[in-house]
Amino acid sequence: MTDATEREVEAFRRFLQLLPHGEGIELILLKAHLLIEEQVRQIIKERLSNPSALDDARIECYQAICMAQAFFPPDFQPWLWDGLKKLNKIRNDIAHNVEPVGLEDRIDHLVTAYPFGYHCADDDKLARFEISMWCLFTTVSELVEQNNRVISTSRVQ
Repeated sequence: MTDATEREVEAFRRFLQLLPHGEGIELILLKAHLLIEEQVRQIIKERLSNPSALDDARIECYQAICMAQAFFPPDFQPWLWDGLKKLNKIRNDIAHNVEPVGLEDRIDHLVTAYPFGYHCADDDKLARFEISMWCLFTTVSELVEQNNRVISTSRVQ
C-alpha cells in the first residue's frame, strides 16, 4: 500500500459524504456503484491522450471496467476486476427489476469474494457490505494514478 495522494483522500471524503451510511442495501449499492464507476472512468481518462474523444461514445460501465482492466497486466488483481463486474451486474439487476431475485445471496457472494470486507469482525451484513464498498472504492481510486507508480502483480491476489 502506498501513501494516499491528495486526490485519493479527497475522492474518499466525497465517497463517505455521499454514501448513505446505514440506509437500505439497495440505495447503498446504487450510490457506491456510481461513485466507484467514477473512479473506473477516471482510470481511463488519466491514461488516454485525448479522453474527450470518448465523450459521445456512450460507453457502458461494464465496457469501462474492461477498458480500465486493459491498462494493467493480465494477472493484476483479478479479484478486483471480477468484483467490479459483479457489482455492476447486481446494480443492473436492481435498476431493471422492482424485486430482484436472489439479491442478498449475490451481495453476500460479492462481499465474500472480495479479500477485505468479509473478514471484518462485524457480523452485520450491511456493515460488511459497506466496508467492502469502501475497500473496493479505495482500491480503484488508488489505481487512478497507478501509471505513475510501479505496478506490482504480487499485491493481494
